[in-house]
Amino acid sequence: MSAGLGGDGAERGRANREASRWAILLQEEPEDQTMRAQFSAWLDANPVHGAAWAETQRISHVIRTAPPAPADRWRRKKSIILPFVRKGRGHGVGIAALAVAACFAIVAGPGLLINLRADVSTGTGEIQQVHLADGSTMLVAPQSAVAFDVSKGGQRQVRLLKGRAWFEVAPDPDRPFQVAAADTTTTVLGTGFEVSRIDDRRASVTVKHGHVRVSCNDQPSLTEALMAGDALSLRCDDASAARSSIDPTQIAAWTDSQIVVSDRPVMEVIDALKPWHSGVILSFGEGFAKRRVTGVYDAHEPVRALQAIAKAQDLRVRNLTPWITVISAE
Repeated sequence: MSAGLGGDGAERGRANREASRWAILLQEEPEDQTMRAQFSAWLDANPVHGAAWAETQRISHVIRTAPPAPADRWRRKKSIILPFVRKGRGHGVGIAALAVAACFAIVAGPGLLINLRADVSTGTGEIQQVHLADGSTMLVAPQSAVAFDVSKGGQRQVRLLKGRAWFEVAPDPDRPFQVAAADTTTTVLGTGFEVSRIDDRRASVTVKHGHVRVSCNDQPSLTEALMAGDALSLRCDDASAARSSIDPTQIAAWTDSQIVVSDRPVMEVIDALKPWHSGVILSFGEGFAKRRVTGVYDAHEPVRALQAIAKAQDLRVRNLTPWITVISAE
């Protein structure tokens, strides 16, 4: 709800809390006509109430339709959520309703199955350094998972199952180092580069020094060569590739717990902050596409980073609970 809807901050905050309470009361007693009459009177009493109710409904929809969150977030938060849900009517019940919806999304997450296949997996805000048998080094970003088969004298293969990782590859001309992500394979002899698995079909690669070759597994002719400062986003099923240039000093800034961006879409920054936030960050609204961001953000302070971005970009951040944050763009 934007400031243009009227009312001061205290009034809008009170209306938001009341709207949350009405949401759970109406859900618990959908046939109670007396309650519905009281709700209608509340809704008509002040335009701010109508705006708060509309936003609460939109946020509830976002939570119900949100993609599942990683399983480790459920493990970290379930002891907090369950007592919250047991609270009675009128005591934070609006938050309880939204927390219940979030619980189902979190529990249903496929992250646990991915982690079972991984040799290394990381949690919220966690970076793991792995020294491989061939002398290469791998840094696994937060909320990421990798499996690998790297031996001292044999093959050198890594599978990025989710998230992103940084590699410093020990040179060995006779044994190329390969990283598989989505439908792509990145092949190197010796270099420093980052691979991100965007989704099941798309991966991105950035090179800080040296050179790599990125190709589609089922279409070897679709191959891109990258040098220092090159970035590539590749989707193999529709043969789409987007190349760009990036300052090498900005590549894999997350290894120093920073999010560094220069004229990037605001949603890209929000997505980069999600693995560092112990809760769920949800977004809705049609205004994200036109907003772009430049800045350096502390990844260990994702909420403060979101608030700074929101202030600069005229976005709305609403912390429904300590683990559910909603950011909206009208």
